[in-house]
Amino acid sequence: MAGPLTLKSLGIPTSIWARLFISVALLEVFAIVCIQGYVIKRTVDIYKNGVESQWGFGVQTGSTKMSITQESFIVYDVIFIVAQLFLLMLCWEAVAHKNTIQIIAATLFNIMCLVYSLIQYTTFYIRPSTSAGIFQKDNDMRVLQITTMVVYSLCSVAFAMLTWELYQLFGWKTYKKLGANLALRRAYKWHQILLTLLKLDIFFFISYSVQLATLVLRVSDPETWVQIGVVIPGSVVFLVLSFWALKVENKRVMIVVIVCLGLSPAYFIYKLVRMNVGIDKNNDPYLDSRKYLTFFIVVTLALILVTVYVSIQCYRNFGIGLKEGIADYDARKAQLKANRALLASGNKGESAVDNSNYEYTEVHERFVLE
Repeated sequence: MAGPLTLKSLGIPTSIWARLFISVALLEVFAIVCIQGYVIKRTVDIYKNGVESQWGFGVQTGSTKMSITQESFIVYDVIFIVAQLFLLMLCWEAVAHKNTIQIIAATLFNIMCLVYSLIQYTTFYIRPSTSAGIFQKDNDMRVLQITTMVVYSLCSVAFAMLTWELYQLFGWKTYKKLGANLALRRAYKWHQILLTLLKLDIFFFISYSVQLATLVLRVSDPETWVQIGVVIPGSVVFLVLSFWALKVENKRVMIVVIVCLGLSPAYFIYKLVRMNVGIDKNNDPYLDSRKYLTFFIVVTLALILVTVYVSIQCYRNFGIGLKEGIADYDARKAQLKANRALLASGNKGESAVDNSNYEYTEVHERFVLE
C-alpha cells in the first residue's frame, strides 16, 4: 500500500535549504501565474470590441498594413506562465537529484525571466510600440508589470542565496556516486552540464519558434505551417535524440548532434539580420516582437554554442566507464531502497541486496541515499 504523499516521498531532501528552494519556486509560480492570468484577462477585455485579425481576433489599423492583435501580447504572457512551470520542474528535479549544476542553471534561468519582464515593461511603457500604446493609460496593467519585475527580482536574490547553501550541501554527492576517480568525476560534471543545457535548449527554441509562428508569420504563408508542423516537433525529436545519445554513449548519433547544432547558428544570425535590415517601416512584421525575438535568438544562440562545446567534451569521454559507473550506482540505489522497504515492513530476515558484494547496514544506506 502506498504511503502518504510527502515531500520526502516526492524526492525532496530533508534539508531546510532544499525545501526553502522549492518553497521559493512554488511561491513564485503561484504569484506569476496569478499576475499573468489577470493580465491576459485585461488584454482580452481591451480587445473585446476589436475587429477580427488573421487569427480570429484583434484590431486592424487603417494607417498601416499591420494587424494589432491581442495574441501579440497574450503569447508573451503565456510564455511567462510556461517559463514558471519549466523553472519549477528544473528546481524540483535539481533538488531531488542533488544536481548542483541544474540548481545554478535554475537560478540563471530565473534571472533571464527577470530580463524578459524588463523587456516587456520597456515595450509597454518606456518605448512603446504602436500597438502597445493602447495600454499607456491602463494603470492597473502598469502595476501588474511592475509587480512581475519585483517578484522576479526578490526571487532571484533568494535563489542566489539558496544556491550557495545547496552547492555547499550537495557538492560532495559526485564523490559518493562515482568514488575518487578524478577522470570519471570530471566526465560526470560535463555529462550533467550537457543534460541541463539540452533542457534549456528545448525551452528557448520552442518559445522562439512559437513566437515567430504566431506573431510574425502569416496564416497564408507556408513558412508558418512548416514552422508549426515540422520545425517545432522536429527540434523536439532531435533534442530528445541528443539525450538518448548521451545516455547510451552512441558516438555516431552524437556526431550528428554536434554537426547539426554547429550549423544552426547560421540560421539565427540570418534571422537577426533579416529582422533589422531592409525593413519597410510602414509594413514591419517585427514591429511588436523584435525585442522579444532578439532576446530569444541571442540567448538560444549562446546556449547552442556552449552546447556544442560541452557536447564535444562529452563525446571525448565516451567509453571511459562513466555509463557503467552511473548504471552501477543506480542499481545499487534501487537495491538499497528495496532493502529499506523490507526493513520498514518488518521482514528483516529478507534482503533485496546481494550480500556477496557488500554488507547492508542502515548507516551505509543513509550515506548513499541522503
